[in-house]
Amino acid sequence: MNRSKLLGGVALAACVALAASACSSSKTNSGSSAPTTAVTTLPSGNTSAATGFNAAVTGIVRPTDAEGGTMTLVDRSDFDSLDPGNTYDAFSWSIIGDWARPLMTYAQQPGNAGAKVVPDLAEGPGVVSNNGMTWTYKIKPGVKYQDGSVVTSADVKYAIERSNWGQDTLVNGPAYLPNFIQDTTKYAGPYKDKNPNDGVSGITTPDNQTIVFNLTSPFSDFDYLMALPGSAPVPRAKDTGADYFKTLLSTGQYKVDNYQVGNELDLSPNPNFDKSTDPDKLHVVRASKIVVKLKQDKATIDDTLFDGSANADLTGVGVQPATQSKILGDPKLKADSDSAYANSTEYFAINATQKPFDNVNCRQAIEWIIDKATLQTEAGGSQGGGDIASTIDPPTIPGWKAGDQYLTAGNKGDATKAKASLAQCKTAEPDAFNADGSIKDTFEIMTRDNSTKEATMVQTTQTNLKSIGINTTIDTKPFDKYNSQFAGNKTYVDQHKVAISFMKWGADFPSGYGFMYSLLASSAIHPSGGYNLSWYKDDAIDQGFTKALGENDPTARGADYAAIDHQALADALVVPLIWDKNLVYRPESTTNVIFSQGYGMYIFSAMGVK
Repeated sequence: MNRSKLLGGVALAACVALAASACSSSKTNSGSSAPTTAVTTLPSGNTSAATGFNAAVTGIVRPTDAEGGTMTLVDRSDFDSLDPGNTYDAFSWSIIGDWARPLMTYAQQPGNAGAKVVPDLAEGPGVVSNNGMTWTYKIKPGVKYQDGSVVTSADVKYAIERSNWGQDTLVNGPAYLPNFIQDTTKYAGPYKDKNPNDGVSGITTPDNQTIVFNLTSPFSDFDYLMALPGSAPVPRAKDTGADYFKTLLSTGQYKVDNYQVGNELDLSPNPNFDKSTDPDKLHVVRASKIVVKLKQDKATIDDTLFDGSANADLTGVGVQPATQSKILGDPKLKADSDSAYANSTEYFAINATQKPFDNVNCRQAIEWIIDKATLQTEAGGSQGGGDIASTIDPPTIPGWKAGDQYLTAGNKGDATKAKASLAQCKTAEPDAFNADGSIKDTFEIMTRDNSTKEATMVQTTQTNLKSIGINTTIDTKPFDKYNSQFAGNKTYVDQHKVAISFMKWGADFPSGYGFMYSLLASSAIHPSGGYNLSWYKDDAIDQGFTKALGENDPTARGADYAAIDHQALADALVVPLIWDKNLVYRPESTTNVIFSQGYGMYIFSAMGVK
C-alpha cells in the first residue's frame, strides 16, 4: 500500500487473523446474514469511553449512537483514484468503505482485533477445499448499488478481473491474483479482450450468490486478498476503465455527489443502502454529509484541526514537526492524540539497474553512510516519528527478526566502511569513478511533495552521500503521481538517472508476504505504477516467497519471510530508515474515534462528529 501509504497495522499470523472457517477445509457458510462476533465496536449507549493519550489505540474515544452533522476532512494530496479497483493509497483504503464493499474487510475494533479480516459483502470467510486450492464465497443477498440494481457474484468476478488483469488501464492498484489463480485461457483483461464471455478460467460463478477461486498453489492469506478494495463489485456495463471513478456506483452507506480533482470530494447517504445487508454495522451513516478538502497546504493543515474548520486529517501520516512539539508539550492536546506503530517503514529503494549501483558494493556504500539517528530526529523523534529501522518489515510482522548487517555507532553511519565498499566497487567498475574515488556522474534522489519531514530527510541524505563522493540532486514529485509517472516509471527513472527513491510503505495486509511482495518480488516490477523501485530480479527472494507460501506452519512461514527481508539487505536493495509512529491529533469535535491496526490510521468510515 502506498502510505504516504502506507500504514498497516499490528500483524497477526495468517490463521490467527482469519476466522476459523478460513483455515478449515470442511466448514461451509451458513447463508445467514446474522451478525458476526468481534467485528465492530458500535456504541450501544453504555459503551465505555476511552480517554487520554493513545486512547484510540486501545478503545473508542467519544463513543455515541448520534448521527448527523457535516464531517470535514482535510488531505495534503489527492486520491490516486476513487475507483476501488485502481487505488493504492492508505488513506483511500481507510475511507473507501464509505462507498465500496469488498468481500472481506477489517474489523472496526481497536487494538490487535482491528487487524483481523471479517466478512463485508461476503456472508462469511472463504470456505477452503481441495487441499487449500479452492476458496468459495457466498455474497449477501439483496445488496444494491446506488441506482437500485442488485449486486451479483458476476459483478465481483468482473471487478476482480479488471483490477488484477486490467492493469494496462488501471495502473494504481495491487495485482496479486494473476500469480495464484488458474488461468488456462491466458485472459488478457477486460480492456484488451472486449468479449464479455471471456474471463479468467479459474474464477467461476455457479450462481448469482457464489464465487469460486481455483488456485495454482495453496495461499493461506487469501481472505486478506479479498479485503483489498479491488474485490468490491463493479457492473461490467457501467465500467469506463480509468474514468470509472467519475461515475462509480456505490455499494456503501454513502455515495459520491461531487469530486473535483485536486479540490474536493463530497459524500452523502446512499438512499439505496439496505441496513439489513450489514448486520455487523460496518457501514453506519455517522454524518449527514462528508466533505474532503484536497491538496491542502501541509504547512497549515494542522491549524485547521485546532481552529475547528476540519474534524480530522485524512492523510494519516501525522502532524508536522512544529505541531508535534506543540501537542507533546501541552497535556490537554496530548490527551487528544495518539502515537502507535503504524506498521509502516520509511526507506530508500536503491535502483540496482543504474550503473554503478548495479554493483552490490556501490549499493552497500549507501547502506553504510546513512545517518539514521539524524533522520529519526528529522522524522519527529522516537515518539512523533518512530524507531530506527534495521529491516523492511516492522517488528509487528509475525516472524520478524532484527537486522544487524549495517549497524553503526549511534546509528550515525560509518564513512570508513562506506568508502571501503565504494573502493571495491571502483575495482569492479573503474570507468565510473574519478581518480579520487568519487563517482563521475550525478544522480537523482526522488521524494514526494506532501511532507516537509521527508524533504528534510532527503537533504540530509544528500549531504551524507556527498561526503563519500556520490553527488546527487533532489527530484520532488507529486505524491499522487509519484509511482505511476515518476519513481515507479522505468522510462523516467532511466532518463533521469534516478539512483535512490524515498518511500514510506505499509503492509497491504499484515504478513511478511503482504508487506514485502510488492517491494521485492520480480513479478511486482512493472513499466509504470509498480512499487519495486529497486528494479531487481533477485532469485533468492523469489524462491523465498514460493517457499513461504507453501509453508503451513505459521512459525516456519514467519522465519521464511524474515529470511527474505535479510536477503534484501544483503543485496543492498533497500535502506530501512524508520519504523513509523505517527503522532495524530483528534479534535474534540470527532466521535467514535478508533485507531485501526489494519490500516495504521483512524477508521474514517466509523468516525462521526458532534
